[in-house]
Amino acid sequence: MSETPPKAQRKSAIEEAQLVNVVLRYFKLAGVAVGVWLSGYLNFSPSWLLVGLVLYVWKERQGKRKKLQIEIRQDTARDEQKAILARVEDLPSWVHFPEVERAEWFNKILDQIWPFIGDYVKDLLINSIQPKIQASHAHMASFVFTRIDLGDIPPRIGGVKVYTKNVRRDEIYMDLDIIYSSDCDLMVKLKGMNMGIKDLQVRGTMRVILKPLLSRMPLFGGLSVFFLNNPSIDFNLKGLADAFDLPGLRFVSKRDCLDREMVEDIIAEQIANIMVLPNRIAVPMIEELNLSLLKYPPPEGVLRIYMIEARNLVSADVAFVGKGKSDPYAVLKFGPEKFKTKVINNTVNPQWNEVFETIIDCKDAQVIDLEIRDEDPGSKDDKIGTAAIDISSSASQGTLDTWLPLENVKKGDVHLKLVWMYLANDPMVLEKVGASSELASCVLMVNLDSAKDLPRMKKQIAEPSPFVVLSLGPKSFETEEKPNTDSPVWEKPFRFLVHNPHIQKLDIQIFDKKNPKESLGDLTIPLKSLLSAPDMTLDQDFALKNSGLDSKINMRLCLRILTPENNPAWRSEGAILNTNSSSVDPPAGPKKEGTSSPDAAKKPQPQTGPAKAANSGVDPTIKKVEVTQINAAKPEGQVIPPASNTSPSTVTSTEVRQRKTKSSPAPAESDARGAYGRGRIQLTFRYSSQRQKLVVVVHKCLNLLPCDSDNLADPYVKMYLLPDKSSSGKRKTAVIKNNLNPVFDETFEFSLKQEEIADRDLELTIRNDTSFFSSNVKVMGVVTIDLSKMDVSKAATDWFDLHPEDSDDAEKPISVESDV
Repeated sequence: MSETPPKAQRKSAIEEAQLVNVVLRYFKLAGVAVGVWLSGYLNFSPSWLLVGLVLYVWKERQGKRKKLQIEIRQDTARDEQKAILARVEDLPSWVHFPEVERAEWFNKILDQIWPFIGDYVKDLLINSIQPKIQASHAHMASFVFTRIDLGDIPPRIGGVKVYTKNVRRDEIYMDLDIIYSSDCDLMVKLKGMNMGIKDLQVRGTMRVILKPLLSRMPLFGGLSVFFLNNPSIDFNLKGLADAFDLPGLRFVSKRDCLDREMVEDIIAEQIANIMVLPNRIAVPMIEELNLSLLKYPPPEGVLRIYMIEARNLVSADVAFVGKGKSDPYAVLKFGPEKFKTKVINNTVNPQWNEVFETIIDCKDAQVIDLEIRDEDPGSKDDKIGTAAIDISSSASQGTLDTWLPLENVKKGDVHLKLVWMYLANDPMVLEKVGASSELASCVLMVNLDSAKDLPRMKKQIAEPSPFVVLSLGPKSFETEEKPNTDSPVWEKPFRFLVHNPHIQKLDIQIFDKKNPKESLGDLTIPLKSLLSAPDMTLDQDFALKNSGLDSKINMRLCLRILTPENNPAWRSEGAILNTNSSSVDPPAGPKKEGTSSPDAAKKPQPQTGPAKAANSGVDPTIKKVEVTQINAAKPEGQVIPPASNTSPSTVTSTEVRQRKTKSSPAPAESDARGAYGRGRIQLTFRYSSQRQKLVVVVHKCLNLLPCDSDNLADPYVKMYLLPDKSSSGKRKTAVIKNNLNPVFDETFEFSLKQEEIADRDLELTIRNDTSFFSSNVKVMGVVTIDLSKMDVSKAATDWFDLHPEDSDDAEKPISVESDV
């Protein structure tokens, strides 16, 4: 028996409610008429009718008034501005509805808990900030805090803006205007001298992200906090350091000078290292939260900044003969990044013609601060103009070429050009844009998780204190040490700008802080291995060389190509909740097309070892493990990143993530079984002329024949590049258990010259994985593709019909929409 559709049920309920109202109104009017007749029949005075009428009118007016109040409250709760404007015709000029709202209630709470925050901040400064300051500069090695008093004035939130548009339904974005005008008293000791900081002033915009939203307490899975830009900092010095505020009082050597500007840079640098993008503070609220995606979401793009020239600058140097000149150079600050141009001597119209590249995590609400300075050897450099430019304007236009007037100065303009580059996960894009020795062509994102079973140095009983040095070209990063452990956990992200991934390599070395001259292990990863990896991502344990037998390092490597073209399919957000937890609520909002099915989650481990690594172009020392497919696509048009995200998927220590390749639309249901009734297979072909390799991506199959007794099958795909049927031309996918609609999404490469393609055929056989003595059907279908009829100069995705094994018909590409 079929159920009534919900729409029909709602319509029936509405009709029944309307009928009940009509009947009730009829009986009310009939009751009034009967009452009037009875009053005349019983010879009652007409005064009783007037009293009854007054009571009725009073009751009706009270009911309407109460109903109106309820409607007003409901409308105000939905949209306060709209509700007020609908009821007031002429508003005074001072009435406005700002996007940023006051948060005095939170300021009162913060004032109450401020004394209890002191202990936490003291521990943070001594155990975290102090070691970093000591390592930041050679002259700061003896730096220690001797007094920490935060004072009685807590930070204030000047305003709160909550984003309601262009964000996902399962996340909340807030921007807080932080104002900290403190009466703090911090004393430090440096090289035997006591100095201090008082009246610290900090102001900036802090973003708070609550995601993902849940249908159970605590209602959101995690919290991340960070500054969009470097906050403005001001303070007063005390003690001996107060003398450095006097103009002209400096050490003879500018390199050895410790002045106010250096102190400002140190404070700003430490704040940036903690919570200025790309650094952020992430707090998990539930156990199954994928903290890596919350704390280290992928960037949104790369910005190229062309510092071209300036004109009509002020003269900072006094000349005895003729007009004065300047020795200008430009300093660009963006988050923790800082770039400096070369110095052009004796001019007020300098031409730099330099280009800088920076990775952008959040293009909205972030700005580039530009300063033009005059170099004065032996004294403090003078500022001769400042400017600021919003990044979102260049990201929306693609390219922005403009002259900016300098501020805080009488005259002067600066000419710069901004070019926004998107991140693509398609290796074919690299062949279009090419590689350059001057500009980056790719971004490499390295999430260093941990290491295990590190060896101990010779004649050393204690466990090592390891730290890692990552190098790519001239750029290198060094992690903090993890004392006395052979299985350290770092959980640190690093990003590199790559010029040519075909020849560049990532070098990794692990040292012991107790004996930094000897290595605990090393590893070299060619970046070209990422070009053929699923989603250009590797997430796994890597075996260390020159180390212990079981020594490994766990990392996630993700390569993205820089391109001026935008494709929404290149940016997707991974699952922020670990899918292996049964208690996890799904994110709010409709389910995105292309997410992994339950059957896909049952995929067994693919083949590992040197042979498998050779097929995919990966270093044989790299061990591949289980592939988990997750594709939670980011809604098109989202302007506020979740960071996210992001193409990364769920991060665990033993899985390689693979985002599903964008494919052509599935065939109609009536044609899904194919011309031979054996189903269809979806493939992508492309030829890399630079590497001379034919790339074949096996996406999925539809409606395969059931072969086992349970009306299911364990399919896999075997490929041969005809006419050669040797092992060198053989490829094989993983086995998908108990599935007639398997999703493989595996990439294979064949070394082949372009002129040889016309003489080759590709034969694919979909087989059922059975034992040797099983009587189940072994061959489910075959397709033979004539490569001479395929346009492999560009990536194309097509469906192909499967035919019986004994059929002589070679299948031709199905005429459906292809992804190029």
